Amino acid sequence: MAALQGGLKHYDFHTHIGQYRNVFYDWHDVFRALKKNGVDGAICAYLTPKFDDERVAVEFFHAVTEEWREALAFASSIFLDVKPLLWADPLVFKAGIKIEDAFSDFDFYGIALHPRLHDWVSDRKSDLTTIIFQFAHNNKVPVFIHTGVSEEDSPYLFEPWFKQFPDVEVHLAHCKDSAPIIDLFTKYKNLFGDTAFCPTDSYGEICDAGFKNRMFFGSDFPITHFVNLNEREREKKELQPSFKELKDNYEMSLAENAILLSG
Repeated sequence: MAALQGGLKHYDFHTHIGQYRNVFYDWHDVFRALKKNGVDGAICAYLTPKFDDERVAVEFFHAVTEEWREALAFASSIFLDVKPLLWADPLVFKAGIKIEDAFSDFDFYGIALHPRLHDWVSDRKSDLTTIIFQFAHNNKVPVFIHTGVSEEDSPYLFEPWFKQFPDVEVHLAHCKDSAPIIDLFTKYKNLFGDTAFCPTDSYGEICDAGFKNRMFFGSDFPITHFVNLNEREREKKELQPSFKELKDNYEMSLAENAILLSG
């Protein structure tokens, strides 16, 4: 990750495009908001809901892949270096699409796993997780994992794979609870974290433990916009914020993170 960030002045390691609940975040406006705020590049995952229908999941996967082609062309046109993540969905793999197929069809930068949406660690799904980590090992692809403070998204869920694949670069998003992050950073040199919705106290404790160089700036933009919507706006059938709304929201996120990082 340090190598990726080295040639760029400002890089955001945690961004999204797509639909989040009732709000659609168009990649034109998201990318323009990043660029307008002085960001040179971003790691980005297309927000993907949890599907119950295998056919719908596969259709969505193919549609998103095609949309990524357009999105990256636009990002390139405004000189924004966007690294797209493959949002892993067990239903897509169950349908017969191999992870090798996904990466051969499109140049994804890394793989995103979201344990609150999908089961990756039970006996029924652990083989698939091993396949993903094995692919990451073979192809030097980083893995990005949503983490939180519940049993459903504890960073400890994936510890067997951290241990089995010590050379796979793993990015633990949010780092809300410093204790498990510090413990895992101590055990495994291949783990990194980001500041997206990371409490100031947790960030400070992680840095004080000697791991400031393993923490990277991430905003979770444009989810930062959604969390600031009022109840009436969240109840609207569909909402698409303007470019100015997103630009101003990201500017506010940068200010909040500046306080976090300086603290």
